[in-house]
Amino acid sequence: MRGRKSVVSLLVCLALAFGLILPQGLASAESEPGATWRPVHPDNIQIGRSYLIVSEGRALVNEQAIISTPGDVNGDTQIGMAAKSVTIENGWITSGVTPDMIWQFGIGTNSAAPAGGVGEGPGYYLYNTAPGENAGTHPLRRESSFTAQHAPLNTTNGTANGNQQSVMLHVLDENEGTVALYFWTGNNQYNFVLTITEDGFTARSPVADNTTGAQLLEAIEQTPPIRLYEPNVDFGVQHYVIATSGPNGSISPTSPTGHVWVNDGEDVTFTFIPAFGFEVDTVTVNDEAVTVTDNTYTIQNVTSSGTRIHVTFRPASDSAELPFIVYNDIFSVGNVTTAVIIDLGQGNTANLSDLSADMFTVSATNTRLDGTTVIFNDTRKIARVYVNDEPKPLGYATPAPGSDDLVTDTPASGRYIIIEFEFWDPVTGPLPGAMASGGLQNAFSTILNYRINVNREIKLSDGTTFTPKFVQDGVVNPALDKFVPDQTNPNGPGNMQILISIDESWKELGPLPLFIYNHGGGRGGPDNDPFAPVQTANGAAVLSKLQLQYPGKYNAHIIATQNHESTQANNEALINYVKKLADEGMVDLDRIYMSGFSMGSLYTIGFYTRYPEFLAAIVPLAGGNLPSAAQLAANPELAKTAIWAHVHKNDGAGNAWTQYFSTGAGASGLFENANVNILETNQAFNYPYFGFDWTAHETEAQVFSNLLGQSNTSYRYGPSQEAFADKNIFDWMFAQSRKSVSAAAVLSGPANAQFGDTFDVTYGLEGLKQDVYAQDITIEYDAGKLELVGDPVSLLDGFAIAGTDIDHEEGIIRILAAHLNDDVAKNPNQSLFKLRFKAKNTAGAAEIKVAEVVVADGEGEETEIGGDAIAVELYKPFIPGDVNDDSRVSVGDLALVAKAYGKTSASPDWDQVKHYDINNDGVIDIEDLVALARLILNT
Repeated sequence: MRGRKSVVSLLVCLALAFGLILPQGLASAESEPGATWRPVHPDNIQIGRSYLIVSEGRALVNEQAIISTPGDVNGDTQIGMAAKSVTIENGWITSGVTPDMIWQFGIGTNSAAPAGGVGEGPGYYLYNTAPGENAGTHPLRRESSFTAQHAPLNTTNGTANGNQQSVMLHVLDENEGTVALYFWTGNNQYNFVLTITEDGFTARSPVADNTTGAQLLEAIEQTPPIRLYEPNVDFGVQHYVIATSGPNGSISPTSPTGHVWVNDGEDVTFTFIPAFGFEVDTVTVNDEAVTVTDNTYTIQNVTSSGTRIHVTFRPASDSAELPFIVYNDIFSVGNVTTAVIIDLGQGNTANLSDLSADMFTVSATNTRLDGTTVIFNDTRKIARVYVNDEPKPLGYATPAPGSDDLVTDTPASGRYIIIEFEFWDPVTGPLPGAMASGGLQNAFSTILNYRINVNREIKLSDGTTFTPKFVQDGVVNPALDKFVPDQTNPNGPGNMQILISIDESWKELGPLPLFIYNHGGGRGGPDNDPFAPVQTANGAAVLSKLQLQYPGKYNAHIIATQNHESTQANNEALINYVKKLADEGMVDLDRIYMSGFSMGSLYTIGFYTRYPEFLAAIVPLAGGNLPSAAQLAANPELAKTAIWAHVHKNDGAGNAWTQYFSTGAGASGLFENANVNILETNQAFNYPYFGFDWTAHETEAQVFSNLLGQSNTSYRYGPSQEAFADKNIFDWMFAQSRKSVSAAAVLSGPANAQFGDTFDVTYGLEGLKQDVYAQDITIEYDAGKLELVGDPVSLLDGFAIAGTDIDHEEGIIRILAAHLNDDVAKNPNQSLFKLRFKAKNTAGAAEIKVAEVVVADGEGEETEIGGDAIAVELYKPFIPGDVNDDSRVSVGDLALVAKAYGKTSASPDWDQVKHYDINNDGVIDIEDLVALARLILNT
């Protein structure tokens, strides 16, 4: 190529904001007032060029919109993309074009086979670089509909999914040049057409179910047509250069697709911009290394398309290596990456005051286990940055108001820097990159490859500063790391792959309960990926986390099955596997519990139907046929297994289970303990969901998050409903046993209370299968944190408290009680009395436990039963304006706000002073001082 001076690179930079490189001397047609756009035939679409997408006079806009979808199974609204009107005169667009409606077309990656006249080719990635509210610069994509008719649309998700990101094009009228755009997943899969509505564009399926290609084509032909428009500009002869960069830096100019358009014969100069702490490593042109001058390189005399320039970056020579781990946590939706944790090394610490979220950028390029299939390539949103003396998070700050274990008063200095991510939105669900597998329904393990960049040096507590080179040193998930892969009968009949977590406390406590969980259909993953089932919602993973949160409360072994088959051979292999553990003294065969979702629920009920005597309790979720009255009469063992079924009223088993537990065998009295929750919604109300609702079939995440009484139900049935309303499903399961007497004294009370509050704790019995005429009860409480107020109060006319012995100093209450009539004596499993406590001014968990209970029947025979324990978290009340935390609002608080006067959210120490921002407007100014003064004067 011959050398030639050119200004095209400057024009390229100016035009990049609009996704199109224009020839020298031309202004941007997309932004210039009065610029016109002409129709373009779909046959003339060029990769790397930009277009308008218009239907019924409105253009697709890169901005989130709420689309009305009345009657759909996911609710009356869905997230879509906005639409704006443009002026069309004589077939041309003459005004109304804005940068947020200009889409650059890239090559898609559709991998689904065509069928029924649709699905041919790779499709297109659609990019826009001027996002509006709640939008981004990723390819337009549709998310999972969760069996609904409308799927969410967004441009914010960096999770890679070729079929959900590839927009397919179908020509409706060759002469008119009209088209339809759609998302294709394959024949008899979930497929959607991009459709204009009054509220904007939505992804709509013909039905709330799988569709064939023929069904989709029919819907396409009935959808309002789309026209594509291009700038009414004579570009002349142009060629493109593909400009790309590796991580830790960038190249300029470039574009979302990498295309940089250059006039025929012109030169183009590229600039390489390393991130802080990095330098240019290698620059290649068409895979050949070239020499770089001052971080720039010029490609001369561009006369053909397809030249490729690529730059990579390396750590600066003076950088110091710092290891970090990727920290994953379990929530009821699955495996979530919540933080990266930097280790400054033995003897080194950093001060909280020297750190802020704005100095860090964290990115990830995560792949499936093959190492090449990328599922996420983007940055993560940082919630906060702090230090700790241990390599673990101190709760989570987002979504507000944060997790129950959130620590806001974090240490002033520490060895470990915790970079906490935002990972859940109560409206839209998991944020991009949060789910380790890439999505709520992606049942496969991943290789997590995270990168940390800083924009300045790291400062240690001793004043030393250095440029870091961060190196990933591992991935941890404390709940999942307890599991190991195994098989129930290797090389034998009925063999099944499993994950098992052995609770080593059996060596001290003796045989422990066993919980077995069976995943839903399509969530088992490939056989060579044993951890696939626990990447999405899975009860086994949730119990494992509860064991870490509440040591000693849920001592049990846990099995997560993989790709289970509901056959006798499979069941027998699993039984024999468990019996071997029992023979070794590990498992209590009277306390084996099983649960499953959807296909896993069918497996659970099938196993229970064949071998009821093996199971103390089952929790089927969303599927299966429970035994008929005739089956219960023929096999009494079926009635001895406790049941708590859950299903959404609009799911497949909703009507059947409602009838079963209202007029059918479930309500016949044949069961010893049968319960059901027919769900009005699948809302989960605890952290981090705060009311997030799944579609009708997706029941398991809310079941394993909510307390049993929290779930939003349309119908409830069962003897355990009242006693376990403030307990979780595992509390109920662990109270069940196949022993002749499975009984417990249970307590219920609030989860937390603030200093000075009074609250009630209720005592009752659960699971007793005998008459009770008298009780001798000993309850212990934390007298350092709680004060007993008054005497125990009976809740029933036929239940009398005959005597009490209370030691207020030691926190011990002994109660002798009598059941005075048959109604109470023969139905002891209910709430019986309450205690009232007052919280003292000491923060922390205050335990109240049933230390000992002896019950006596009508023959005077005594039986000792187990007791429950609860913990009430005590906390200091929030006082508006008390910024120095001395439990009052005074001039001392005013002084601290005055000292921080003028600070804004852009200040480097904002994290340390933002609590002085009384009105939360991002600046500490006279309004905050006035507001605080009012609080002082009104106190």
